Amino acid sequence: MTPEHWQRVKQLLESALERKPNERSAFLAEACAGDESLRKDVEELIISHEEAGSFIDEPPLNVYAEMLADEPTESLVGQAFGAYRILSQLGAGGMGEVYLAEDARLGRKVALKLLPSYFTQDRDRVRRFRQEARSASALNHPNIITIHEIGEVNDQQFIVTEFIDGETLRERMNRARMTLSEALDIATQVTSALDEAHRAGIIHRDIKPENIMVRGSGLVKVLDFGLAKLTEKSVTQAAGSDVSTVIQTDPHVVMGTVNYMSPEQARGRALDARSDIFSLGVVLYEMITGRKPFEGETSFPKGSLSAGKIVGD
Repeated sequence: MTPEHWQRVKQLLESALERKPNERSAFLAEACAGDESLRKDVEELIISHEEAGSFIDEPPLNVYAEMLADEPTESLVGQAFGAYRILSQLGAGGMGEVYLAEDARLGRKVALKLLPSYFTQDRDRVRRFRQEARSASALNHPNIITIHEIGEVNDQQFIVTEFIDGETLRERMNRARMTLSEALDIATQVTSALDEAHRAGIIHRDIKPENIMVRGSGLVKVLDFGLAKLTEKSVTQAAGSDVSTVIQTDPHVVMGTVNYMSPEQARGRALDARSDIFSLGVVLYEMITGRKPFEGETSFPKGSLSAGKIVGD
């Protein structure tokens, strides 16, 4: 299947979920215009949504992103991308691919994050991609990743950040059991980063082990402000500044990672800094005990998100 096929699946899935269940069959019959493969893929994702009870343990759009990730793509390793030479791939996810690159101008290694070209027509995704850079670049703190540049090359959006030579907190926890002092040191550094962000009116909204990097020296860096948003109060106070351009999220759309969400975030309610503190508490619990505090067959009580949607990257 091509990226164009899955882009169409995404569009139809979103439209179908906006309709009443008894209206979806007729809608898909007309929208798919005899394309049974297209209709089958959309219906399978709708079934996954319904089986989870009005929320999904793994959002349909995340499943869709994984399907796209399975599609063969041209390797960029060894190629030039603007002023950067791509050395290797560091990772990939729903919001883009991350490469280790060399800045030809300054002769330094950087992390280059690219938004997939077939997503450039999705205005919301592009806005969220740029939001990540604006949110993080508004902050200046040793425990927050440094943004070097945001731009576009050949219609492809990119963010360039410092390259962190280390491992994610998830990798660190998987490698060996953490000591109490090590866990507390990491939690203290993350707390310091969040305090800086919260003072600027920025909520991270996706604190989890995958978004925390630990260098060999023990220095911690908080990554990925792609889900961050300003509190309404701070938007008013920062009017006219770059920070105030960060997009406000629909209060009925749940963005984040389910195992680490605060109850308010899980229900799509208005958030403040306490939501990040809750998520950090979950991470601290996991560092110390070696397991998540909230685990079960599903991520939420059945029907708890009946009024909302989950969006994750």
